[in-house]
Amino acid sequence: MWVTSAARPIATADIPEDWRDAPLVLLAPVLGEVDPLLAPAFAEGAIGAAAQGWLRALGRDGAVTPQAWSPPKVLLERIQALFLSREDIRGQEGAVVEWLQHLPIGVLTADRDGAWLYVNGDRYEVRPRPAAEVDPTGAGDVFAATFLVEYQRTGDPWEAAAAAACAGSLAVEGEGWSTVPDRAALAAALAKYRRLDESGSP
Repeated sequence: MWVTSAARPIATADIPEDWRDAPLVLLAPVLGEVDPLLAPAFAEGAIGAAAQGWLRALGRDGAVTPQAWSPPKVLLERIQALFLSREDIRGQEGAVVEWLQHLPIGVLTADRDGAWLYVNGDRYEVRPRPAAEVDPTGAGDVFAATFLVEYQRTGDPWEAAAAAACAGSLAVEGEGWSTVPDRAALAAALAKYRRLDESGSP
């Protein structure tokens, strides 16, 4: 990927006062433009972080390259869930697993292979929902947002992970946001996903 211009980082002062009481927050930088130190600004809400944009650097020619990242202690202490992808963490897998073991919830997505869900340090496999991929852009963000919404609604990380797996896979089946599911479409996909689990089919 190449970038011709990057956004100015979002700082605490940029957050409107009435946003700071949001019940649910997802910090999701694309290229480091969200300061991880924003987390304490949201006093009451459940906070998740999709870390992809903190694991990217911008070269002089505008090329996007991987970079090592150490999450600030204040971020790890404040967030409820951390979302990463297998592709983004190449070369620092050991460090990432260490972070995930010290968080209430962590998710490592693995594209067509599903995801790994970490709950209080214990790892569980999340089975993928088969999809006919058209456009994978944004699937990780859809996964993370769905997970947070469902986890807040049910309090069950396994249910949230199943819903997120379905939503993320549906999102890749069309261009842009055209197939991101609404509540009804997600419920239908989740019901079929559960039936496959019960039948023991792959």
